[in-house]
Amino acid sequence: MSLLKRLSHRVAYLFLLPTLAYLIGFQTYPLVENIRLSFTNLSLIGRESVEYVGWENYRHFLAVDKQFWSILWNTVVWVFGSVLFQFVLGIPTALVLNMRIRARGLWRGLILIPWVMPVVVVSIVWKWIFDGQWGILNFFLREFHLISRNVIWLGNPQTVWPSLLLTSAWKGFPYITLMVLAGLQGIEKEVYEAAKVDGATGFRLFWHITLPLLQPTIFVSGLVAIVTTWTKFELIWVLTEGGPGNTTSTLATYIYTNSFVFYDMGKGAALAVMSTLVVLIVSLFYVKMLRRSSV
Repeated sequence: MSLLKRLSHRVAYLFLLPTLAYLIGFQTYPLVENIRLSFTNLSLIGRESVEYVGWENYRHFLAVDKQFWSILWNTVVWVFGSVLFQFVLGIPTALVLNMRIRARGLWRGLILIPWVMPVVVVSIVWKWIFDGQWGILNFFLREFHLISRNVIWLGNPQTVWPSLLLTSAWKGFPYITLMVLAGLQGIEKEVYEAAKVDGATGFRLFWHITLPLLQPTIFVSGLVAIVTTWTKFELIWVLTEGGPGNTTSTLATYIYTNSFVFYDMGKGAALAVMSTLVVLIVSLFYVKMLRRSSV
């Protein structure tokens, strides 16, 4: 290898060093340290020494804690319900924004507002909307005579989940719209023209041409949406704090409660490890199913 090539390789590694240092310092080390803490009884209150307890924290959640499995189910409902509604809103919006409509550039920009807004701000705004006494949603429903008295949207187990999923879908659907819109612009017009010659129109054109060609885009955006929604802690915490009771508590909020409300860092770390493993398994299952359907 010539001296010039060796120097070029060293320069390339030099440029990679900041990213490598970031990954080691802020990704790898916290992950390893969290796994280590999950095997201890570390608590910030009421305990002077830290002891190794093995799998005790994991056994506690899997065999003793009666709330864990219902919270795990809440997490599955939260993630897949949110992602489903994001696609239900995002795909039609992308189809409309792909058409030749007036001020199309303006609408494409405005549609991104929910996505770029901070999650806490979105949560506070929607908490005002859903307020049981002064919320604007109750006001309009009363004005249109759809309800006779105020509904406590975030305090009723029957309405709290639809409220949360609606908020999450509003926050996340612009990302799906953006991805699907990019996919639509990558489809050649000749494909549609050939399909129209064969008699495909309207919904059949979308179902048999557009949707199959969008499958790679839907696959990637769906996977990203699943992972990001799984860890979306702020939205649920600001709106309900996991209530009423534990009705809307997910693994993300349960990790926070154990770690920073009860200060039981060992159990919180164990929950974080299990949450990571579950989302990894769900992601692998998702990838496997989509690969099988695309064959």
